[in-house]
Amino acid sequence: MTLISTRSLTYLYGKNSPFEIAAIKSVDLDIENGELVGIIGRTGSGKSTLVQHLNGILKPDSGKVFVEGKDIWESKESVREARFKVGLCFQYPEYQLFEETVYKDIAFGPKNMKLAEEEVDQRVRRAADFVGLKRELLDKSPFDLSGGEKRRAAIAGVMAMEPKVLILDEPTAGLDPKGRKRVLSLIQNYREQTGSAVILVSHSMEDIAQMATRVIVLNDSRIAMTGTVDDIFSRDADLVKMGLNVPQITRIFSKLRAGGMNVRADVYTVEQGRTELLRFFGKEGAV
Repeated sequence: MTLISTRSLTYLYGKNSPFEIAAIKSVDLDIENGELVGIIGRTGSGKSTLVQHLNGILKPDSGKVFVEGKDIWESKESVREARFKVGLCFQYPEYQLFEETVYKDIAFGPKNMKLAEEEVDQRVRRAADFVGLKRELLDKSPFDLSGGEKRRAAIAGVMAMEPKVLILDEPTAGLDPKGRKRVLSLIQNYREQTGSAVILVSHSMEDIAQMATRVIVLNDSRIAMTGTVDDIFSRDADLVKMGLNVPQITRIFSKLRAGGMNVRADVYTVEQGRTELLRFFGKEGAV
């Protein structure tokens, strides 16, 4: 089932001025139920601009955005519906925390949905559990939390609306390896347990390779490529031309192959690399 579609989506910065430039241009996109779509592209390629159209934060200069087949700009009510169905978590979302307590921050979205108090409470606690926030933290000020806890609290605020599509723009930016791993794990668990589609915008090729069921590459404000992780990262020369690269582990295995080791080229995550080295040295040891 198609949850989000865009058709000929175009957005201009500096419209009708000498500095007019297309941030995104003629973008056709479909997001299916249950997908985890990774969006990559160099800085300025249009990634954040694109996802801010998917729940009506930005209005296109031309083209259409459909959520479950309905044009989100059809009416004020359809825009409001889209913002609850498509949850967007901005880069560094902890900067958006503002309430007196963590509980109130997570509850902000569900309350705006006009849900009953009991339903709001259930959603807050369910979202806190998803992101691994202990119940005793809910009564604390969000500003008393650690950096990683703040990030998870902010993500919980979007999850509490239980959107059909969850969009995360650079969710691991600025986190240490432990915090990064935890956030990626909670995103994966959320998708598996809810069946929601997830859109992950990231500069980290490793994160995308590990998580995505499909990858979209933006370049010069357009979709340049789309496909599976294998489809995209096997085209390393094309990615380099766009100012991108394959995951670091992939580059390592390419050098191993160039050095004469008969290892696979399609290694995109550290775990895949570990498995391949065990296979290779096990085979070599048996000779």
